[in-house]
Amino acid sequence: MKRLVLLVAATCLLGGAVQAVAITPAEVKVKKAIADTMTAQELAAYKQRLADRVNQGLLGPKLRVPADTCTAATPEIGTLPYAPAADTTVGQVDNFDLPADTTNPTCAVGATCTGAGPAGSLPAGAIYTGTGTGPDRAYRIITNANCALTITMDPTGAQDLALIVYQANCSSSLADCACVDDTGVGGVAESVVLSAVAGTTYFVVIDGYSTGATPPGPSGPFTLSITGTGCALVPVELQSFSVGR
Repeated sequence: MKRLVLLVAATCLLGGAVQAVAITPAEVKVKKAIADTMTAQELAAYKQRLADRVNQGLLGPKLRVPADTCTAATPEIGTLPYAPAADTTVGQVDNFDLPADTTNPTCAVGATCTGAGPAGSLPAGAIYTGTGTGPDRAYRIITNANCALTITMDPTGAQDLALIVYQANCSSSLADCACVDDTGVGGVAESVVLSAVAGTTYFVVIDGYSTGATPPGPSGPFTLSITGTGCALVPVELQSFSVGR
């Protein structure tokens, strides 16, 4: 019997507990590629709108929105650590199914990311036959600085879940996978260490394992946590912002 799997892909999302957010337009740093398309007046107005949206909870932890698929998930926002956030794969759909570790396949994205899996797996990790048959839950994260993130998914029930990190796209192809942790049995936590690059989008996906690879795989509750130093989770429009003053 195996466990729950968590996938992370490069696009960036992950939220945290609701925090007090109060920033001024001067504290908002807009990506250069966006700022260069505006006049000084337009940029000032844009920063004001973004600051207002953060302060009103329209951008930030209050709207942490994971989803059934990676494309539907919105960036998680907040300072680290991203405290354990309770969620579930119940009611989601089976969208992603990586090939199993029958001949030591491994994730092919060039990110520095360490996972684990069946015996003999390479450092990026791999999955067991039967992982991916369950419903998926996807998160998007982006950091404002280069940093090492430890991402942990812990089932709060007896289900067998796994962890996978995707970069750029979530799919059933190893070409989109950065790393996997699929080592435990039901009810055991999975964890990966990702060297996040500032401004890069990563996806974190939780999936399920089914004995005999028989769908539908398990679904159930879990908590997701992210720790790291020297960085924060930010929305796609911004390069950085201050949280709590």
